[in-house]
Amino acid sequence: MPENHPKLTILPANSDKSCSDCNDDMKDIQITPPAHLDDEASKLWKSLTPEIRKLGYLKKVDQPELEMYCVYYSMFLKSEKLVADNGMWLEDKYGQLAKRSPGAVQMDSCVKNMKSLGHDLGLTFDSGLRQITVEEPEKPKQDSPLKEVGFGADV
Repeated sequence: MPENHPKLTILPANSDKSCSDCNDDMKDIQITPPAHLDDEASKLWKSLTPEIRKLGYLKKVDQPELEMYCVYYSMFLKSEKLVADNGMWLEDKYGQLAKRSPGAVQMDSCVKNMKSLGHDLGLTFDSGLRQITVEEPEKPKQDSPLKEVGFGADV
């Protein structure tokens, strides 16, 4: 494999060489928004990351998904403006509603993608609740003299 791909190096399992960024993915997610995000996506990033860092369950490895979530949010806002300006439907030459406008189609796509990514990232109420584990309370022990009789039933 290395002869066909000169940039790749195979390291033996017990090698002294180590990957300097191996644990980098498990660091906390960055607070500052990535430079390629537009203004709306950056605002969402800035509002979400402090809370995410408090909870500590999203790490740097999750950053691309959070970036996509923020981008879809920004696209949703732009699509919403398109629909407000141009309407939800396109008309045919007779003035009849023919099909949904591109803005409406884009809004629908953004909502679906945000819902999926939000669920994966734990940003929804439902997925957040799944992160909480509730232990069942310990049942008090009841010492009953009837237990010694052994009727075959719990008393």
